[in-house]
Amino acid sequence: MIDPIDSLPRWERRQVLELERQRRKSGKWPDWRIINLRQQQTRRWSRSFARAHVNDVFAVLDRTLESGVRHLMITSASCTRPTFYEMQRIKNEIAGEDAVAVEVYPKQSDIFDGADAYHLWVLPDGLGFSIGDPVRLEKHGAASVATR
Repeated sequence: MIDPIDSLPRWERRQVLELERQRRKSGKWPDWRIINLRQQQTRRWSRSFARAHVNDVFAVLDRTLESGVRHLMITSASCTRPTFYEMQRIKNEIAGEDAVAVEVYPKQSDIFDGADAYHLWVLPDGLGFSIGDPVRLEKHGAASVATR
């Protein structure tokens, strides 16, 4: 695995990590910058990402699959896992507040862990059932989901 800040001088690495820590703690993130990625001449899976969103706290690679599912791959300089609230904010700011996204925990044989990255899968049609309020769940025929 490649450390994105490994090539920086030690003092600069410390500065980058401290700035990330402060911004995550305060919730004051800079605006997202969008970087359009050129399609590289490679067969690696990463060439399918068309754009990146970067804000000096997180970097998010963004691609849309043929199925319409949008894949957001999230990293940070510290490689620290984003909290639920940070993931929710990333989803809201990049895919929209009305978008529904999930994290997937695949079967063991399907795990590919080549980077300290976290993934959101934005579903084009939502989940097909509601989460939270049992009355809403029952209305949509998914009451058993809430009680599992």
